[in-house]
Amino acid sequence: MRPGRVLVFAAAMYLVAALAVSEAGQAAGKVADLGRALLTDPSYKVRTQAALLLGKLGDPDGVDALVEAMSDDSKTVRAMAAQSLGKLGGDKAVAALKRISAQERDAFVREQVEKALAILLARRVEEGGKDRKLYLKLGPFTGGSKAADSSLLGLLRGSLRKALEELPQVVVAEGAEERNLGRGGRPAFLVDGNVSKLEEAGSAGETSCEVKVMVARWPSRSVILWTSAGAAVQGGSRDRQGARRSCIEASAGQLGDSLLGYFKSQGG
Repeated sequence: MRPGRVLVFAAAMYLVAALAVSEAGQAAGKVADLGRALLTDPSYKVRTQAALLLGKLGDPDGVDALVEAMSDDSKTVRAMAAQSLGKLGGDKAVAALKRISAQERDAFVREQVEKALAILLARRVEEGGKDRKLYLKLGPFTGGSKAADSSLLGLLRGSLRKALEELPQVVVAEGAEERNLGRGGRPAFLVDGNVSKLEEAGSAGETSCEVKVMVARWPSRSVILWTSAGAAVQGGSRDRQGARRSCIEASAGQLGDSLLGYFKSQGG
């Protein structure tokens, strides 16, 4: 980088920082100045910082600039703009994020868009007070270890469902209900995964297993969370199927705790 460019960048960053700490009475001016920096500054670092500060200010007047910034050439700027839209909220932000979710090609930016959209939709449902539910679709949990037969997959699926339904706002949709998932602005998610490892080893017949689970927006199937858990059970040689079941149950219990924490953060 040329010395002159370093000085320009430093000056621009100083300007953005100064805008962030100016007097509260100048809030409207700060939003306008940050919006200009976000949309016109030649440095993507300055534009990223401006998007960040617009989210921190919490002023809904910043939404228009952030929406426009979702067309920025820099994926870093787009990702930060999506995060800030998730903080500011409002119908315009939700509509823009939905539109961008279907158009964005960069996986990282799309992930930030989906996270922001999930937060805003959950908040909208909670504030509306008519339907505070989070709707889930459970996948088949297939495609992993061949040692995991249908009874073990059913055990995994059932254990996770039991854990998730501890949240009163969570509804696991089945059958005809699945066709309406994601309609009317209701937050909907797909929970799926597989038993990635299930094996016996050692003279004591130890059974070890690992389960991976994902959470994705439904119906877009955009993945927003991966989590995994594993366990080991002694005495597998005496009762192999019983040891396998105990291992799957232990892993499902850990995963259930992780998923409960996530869905609580989504308004469940």
